[in-house]
This record gives sequence, structure tokens and C-alpha cells, in this order.
Amino acid sequence: MKLTTPEVKLNMTNLQNNETHFHLEAVQDISGFSPTNVNPGNYFWLLTRASITSDEPEFYRYIEQLSIPFFSRCRVFQNAVYQFLILIHEDLSAELYINDFPINIEVLAKRDIKALELVEDRDIADIRRLKFPNIQIADTDKLIYCFKVGWKFGLFFDLERQGKLDVEAIWLALGKLYRELSFQHVYEVLKTKTQFEEMVKDGWFPFVQLISWQYKALAEAYRERFDFENTVEKVVGSFDRVTVEKITGKWWRNQIFQDKKELIQAGINAFLCFDNAGYINCIKTLLTEAEGIIRLQHFGDTGKDRKVGVPELLDYLIERGKTKSGSDYSLLLPFPFLDYLRNVVFSQFDLATGQVDLSRHSSSHGVAPASAYTRTKALQSILILDQIYFYI
Repeated sequence: MKLTTPEVKLNMTNLQNNETHFHLEAVQDISGFSPTNVNPGNYFWLLTRASITSDEPEFYRYIEQLSIPFFSRCRVFQNAVYQFLILIHEDLSAELYINDFPINIEVLAKRDIKALELVEDRDIADIRRLKFPNIQIADTDKLIYCFKVGWKFGLFFDLERQGKLDVEAIWLALGKLYRELSFQHVYEVLKTKTQFEEMVKDGWFPFVQLISWQYKALAEAYRERFDFENTVEKVVGSFDRVTVEKITGKWWRNQIFQDKKELIQAGINAFLCFDNAGYINCIKTLLTEAEGIIRLQHFGDTGKDRKVGVPELLDYLIERGKTKSGSDYSLLLPFPFLDYLRNVVFSQFDLATGQVDLSRHSSSHGVAPASAYTRTKALQSILILDQIYFYI
């Protein structure tokens, strides 16, 4: 049976065919919303395209005005609706789809996934597009889509038809909204600057392998400061031998990782000893190899030699991540990861002031204290290398 590798995008489809579809011959032409009060004879800005969630107060004003006229004509009980799609055609006829119409979600897989295998949130590294495979959308259509993720809703509408509807841009916009709702706990931490900075200072980042329940648990522990040590220990302990081997096993598909397998595997094996000596050797090995992997990939792409400095290497890595994900703010989080690499992984040390946090430089130059080489830091070294794998 053919496997889907982490580099291949995976489509998750609702396979039910009992979709509810209503065709309306004539509907009101909707242009958009006025964000402010307007008196007659005054100009105003018209909101024609938006992507919002049910966390935002205006969601409820928009959703009622957009849905009730259609639902009432079709005698749809709105409490039973968990998703709907409205297409308003150029001739002002319209289509209303309710609940059981198929959607495809293009995701980046963390691991090998077999055909017809159940996919969970923890298997998803990123979400790129959301589309409707069985529904024809014309470039003259106006589109309204609302959907439910967990206990929250997302709403997207594009009501401006002076130009043609960019259907590909719609898929990306819907994917972005679905991604933000599905992994809202990650984006909420990023918006809470002080909490994010505190977590980053301790070496925690929304790594690809951490964005499911582990990052949610860590964020809550940092926010509430309740049972903090036990929560961190539980998160770190969840990366047992089997989990670590699943994470690292895919690395050898990349030629640069494969060429350095003996060195990298030594660091992984050291971590799997689960003792202080192992954590020291893991960190010393993997932080050094992380820079080497970026440098070798950079050299392969540009031909530039060892005179290239770390800042240029990091900028290059982030550009690769942006290109690969197709977004500046995908779940690979290229810009936050750049700050993390600069301020944590490759941060400088200052012996005069006593600022000697564990980093690639303090470890390689032998000035980091022995107490800094912990199981947590060793795990973070593995997660850093894994994040780089998804970038290159």
C-alpha cells in the first residue's frame, strides 16, 4: 500500500452524499456592509470581503443578515445548521448548500499516512486550502461560507464583483480561517506577547511536533501558573522512545540529513539514554548539526561558502519556509521562528554580565553551565531540528 509522506499534501473529505441543496430563482443583490453609520449624501467605505470568527462581535450581525433571508425562504431551521455555502450568481439566482456537502482540506502531514487511515489533529503540521470538490463556482459568483470548528464558527464572504472572483485565493483564505480556528490556542499565545516571550525564553516554541495538546497544556500552565512543574514534566515525558523515533525516522528521506545520519543519530541515541550525560551529548551534537544542515542546504542552493554568517543563514531558512508553506503565517510560523532562532538558538553570550543562556554559541564555546543541559533542553534540540526539516 502506498504511503503518503510528510512532504505530500493530504486531502480530508466528508464522503457523505446526502447534501441539502436549494436553488433560488431570484434573490436580493448584496454588495457588502457599512462598518459605520452613514447619512444620505455622504461617502462611506463598503466592506465587501471579510474573514472573521465567532469570537468577534460583528460576526453575529453579519451572519444573521447574510443567512436569515435565505434560510427563511428555504424553511431551514437555523439551529440545525453547522455549515452553509451561498453562491449568488450574476443573474441573481442563487444556490444554498446546507451541512452535508463535501469539503476538502489540504494539510501537511507530520508522518507517513496510509490510504483511508484516520487522521487526527496531532498528525497535521499545517493547513493550506479548503475547497468544495463537487460544487461549481463561477468567477462571477458572490460567495458566503460559514463553518463550525469545535465550539466556534468561521465566516467568510466575498461580495464584490466588479472584477472576477479569484477562486484560488478563496481556497487559501478559507484554509487560513480554518487553520486559525483549528489551532486557535497557538495563535492566541502569539498574540499575547508577554506570555509568548516568556515561553520562548524557556525554549518553548509552537514546534510542528508540539502544536496539538502539548502546546495547549504548556500555554495554560504559563498563563495560570497552576501545577506548572508537573505540566512541563508531563509534556516532556510524552516524548518517549517510540515518539522520538517516529519523529526522527522521517529525517533520513532528506539527503542532507541522510549524509549526516551517523552524527545526528548519535545525538538522538544520547537523548534516549534518558540520563544527564545523554542530555549533554544530545544538545552538544544536535545544536551544532542544526547549523550545519542549514549551511549545507544554503550552499547547495546558492553556492556560497563558509564565509556566510549565521544571520544570512537564518534569513535564507525562513524564506525557504515561507516558500514551502505558501504563507507568511502558516503553522510553520516562519517569522516567529526567525525570532526564536535569533534570540534563543543562536543567541550570543556575555561573560562580563553573566548572560550565558544555553544556545548554539554558548554550548559550542564551552561556557554554558552544566545545569543548563536538561532533558527539556535536549528535547527542544530535537524539536528545533525537526522544525528545520519541515523548512528545507
